[in-house]
Amino acid sequence: MKTRGSDVLVKVLENWDVDHVYGLPGDSIDTVVEALRKEKEAIDFIHVRHEEVATLAASAYAKLTGKIGVALAIGGPGAIHLLNGMYDAKMDRVPMLVLAGQVVTGVANTKFFQEVDLPTLFEDVAVYNKLIESADNIAEVVDQAIETAYREKGVAVLTIPNDILAKQVKAKTLEKREYHPVRPQIDEAKIEQAKKLIGQSKKPVILAGAGTLGAKEELERFSEAYDIPVIVTLRGRGVISDEHPNYLGNIGKIGTKPAYEAMQEADLLLMLGNDYPYVDYLPKHSISCIQVDINPSIMSKRYPATVEIVGDMKEVLAKWNEAEETVSGRPFLKAVQHNMENWNKWMAEDEAKTGEPLAPEVVMAEIRKIAQPDTIFSIDVGTSTVWSTRYLHLGQQNQFLTSAWLGTMGCALPGAIAAKRAFPECQTIAITGDGGFSMVMQDFVTAVHYQMPMIVVLLNNQELSFIKYEQQSAGELNYAIDLPNIDYATFAKSCGGKGYHVETRAELETALVTAKEDQLPVLIDVRVDPNAAPLPGKIVWDEAKGYLTFESGELLEEHHLAKMPPLKTILRRFL
Repeated sequence: MKTRGSDVLVKVLENWDVDHVYGLPGDSIDTVVEALRKEKEAIDFIHVRHEEVATLAASAYAKLTGKIGVALAIGGPGAIHLLNGMYDAKMDRVPMLVLAGQVVTGVANTKFFQEVDLPTLFEDVAVYNKLIESADNIAEVVDQAIETAYREKGVAVLTIPNDILAKQVKAKTLEKREYHPVRPQIDEAKIEQAKKLIGQSKKPVILAGAGTLGAKEELERFSEAYDIPVIVTLRGRGVISDEHPNYLGNIGKIGTKPAYEAMQEADLLLMLGNDYPYVDYLPKHSISCIQVDINPSIMSKRYPATVEIVGDMKEVLAKWNEAEETVSGRPFLKAVQHNMENWNKWMAEDEAKTGEPLAPEVVMAEIRKIAQPDTIFSIDVGTSTVWSTRYLHLGQQNQFLTSAWLGTMGCALPGAIAAKRAFPECQTIAITGDGGFSMVMQDFVTAVHYQMPMIVVLLNNQELSFIKYEQQSAGELNYAIDLPNIDYATFAKSCGGKGYHVETRAELETALVTAKEDQLPVLIDVRVDPNAAPLPGKIVWDEAKGYLTFESGELLEEHHLAKMPPLKTILRRFL
């Protein structure tokens, strides 16, 4: 018995437990789309309005579930549009499979309509990158692609001339497949060496990244048993509750002042499951460091490690937690907890601001009131990241989704679509700005079409606010940051969803309470204060000099001083 090669490909996807694909159909990929149509009861096709949204959603799905995300598009322009989300998956190290169409073999290499050299285009982004030349071995090639994507935590790409998989091949018995990672053997001597350093340390600090998300209970227990404060990277959000007394918040420009100060005071750094790149926020003086990660290639990459432990995070923390001797009563922990109490008081003051336009901090406080213990937050890149990171109080059941390493704007809506596909029963809240949302806003109708209840909170300040403050901190005058306004609420309604425009706290509270009960996508367009400054948790000297240079230039060229945050706020962050 014979069958089409495209049918074999789809059957392999089923055997890998792929139950949906994001994409756009078209001539050079329609052979695969036809095979998906025939298996639509097993694999849903999520038809997006732009290919970038397909790969951003597939990447988000992989981040949320650990399962491979799959996206599909025609060759040429469709394939090119896929790149942004592909790089997001590459840089956040999650598995993705991309099926890209290509012109038929009879016109290949003739500079035909929409013909692009896709294997070369995808060379940098892919961990597996093959041009399909025969349908006979398509099952083996797809298996290899998916296996590699899982093993390497990256993007596998199959470029498929549309005529190749239309050919008949001998039907094979295909078995269910599942990826089983090989976990490295943990060096017991290094476990003991690290344990000794932890016991001798007076001021240890944990920096927890995405690699700890699978070991939340073990990390919390370890922090408590050894009296060690926990600082998190952006992708580590939610590994420990924001309400936990040992939690110091994020590190870096979007982080907290207590986290910065604790890091600089530390005498031992435990880098757990991260490759944090902003080395200026790591200890400036030389201290002992214990680094734990499943990936040996990042050892001592950002900070020289005294002890390097390659292994599964859950297993390593479990071994430390088994120790009979723990450490308690560290004065350092008490001191940083006191700092964090002060910081939280400052944050509460921000959330109590009155007046209009609304402060973004106020918006976050209102969102918290309607959020659930297992809410999935999909956060855009920009000031949305700052306000969400600082003012959303996450528990360990929450998920915090963003484009951490690529930092692409427009990721919040695709992330929310992926969240509703992965966990339809969970409340999903996307937080975005007018800059990020307007890059992908056409796919709000995708959420409506597939009946995905979600709340999209749009922080509308009619400018690229984060870029405004980047320019200022660099001592540059603001330029090309203004955004003409759009009636986003009316747009949402025209897509078949609900839309609200709010300008007061009372209007916002009413809109959020209503949206919580709605069973369709809701967009809340919130007019927020354009002068709300996303100041770093700790303003360093170079940033302070940049702001002074900006104000001098503003005075000389514009003959006035720009509106700056209150002096009290600046001094708190600087001194």
